[in-house]
Amino acid sequence: MSIHTRSTKFRRGVAVIEFTFSLLFLVPLLLGIFIFGFKFIRSLEMTQVTRDLGAMYLRGVDFRGTGVGGAQQIAQTLAGEFNLSANGSSVVILSKVKLIGAADCIAANALPTPVVTVNTSSCNNLGKIVFMEQLKVGNASAGSSGFGTPPMQPASCTPVGSGAPCVNTVTIFDQGRTTSAQTTSFAMVLKAGEFAYVAEMVNLTPDLNIPGLSGGPQVYARAIF
Repeated sequence: MSIHTRSTKFRRGVAVIEFTFSLLFLVPLLLGIFIFGFKFIRSLEMTQVTRDLGAMYLRGVDFRGTGVGGAQQIAQTLAGEFNLSANGSSVVILSKVKLIGAADCIAANALPTPVVTVNTSSCNNLGKIVFMEQLKVGNASAGSSGFGTPPMQPASCTPVGSGAPCVNTVTIFDQGRTTSAQTTSFAMVLKAGEFAYVAEMVNLTPDLNIPGLSGGPQVYARAIF
């Protein structure tokens, strides 16, 4: 075998080794780009779903009913590709929040009117944003609100889609007394007594989950009105 032939085989062997090592970097990179690209597309689709459902919720559509042709079925139709069922991979969280003012504290504590000042010790939520209501459509265990979870009333319930809905509510009385009804954070400035309606959606993306490559196993979207 000539020196030239041995040199050619050596170079080919080195090229194969270099290509193999490069695949260790390129394959995860390509998979990551693929997964995050699909998650981004899914996030855009979910944003549209939350806007549509949030607009319905703002206009007083009742998402508690589970009957045929009801609002929950409409929500499942709008989010058809996200499996918005009781045992599915997604959940829509609808919340109604309010910035508590002096008038709310007066009503909550049954104080006589007119009241010049409000005792903040008996009105823990004065000037705070609290939940008036929160309900879930879909798999209630798939995720939670990014703004917090108010006290559950009743203490236990059946997930939406298989019976009575899981509904978190805060009574007028609790507006002045229950600090656990406060939102943990809120991305919108409200005036005293003003309401805001929030639609959030979480998708668990089991079909796009590759441990170590795909990042968090959830895609999240929200709309605030």
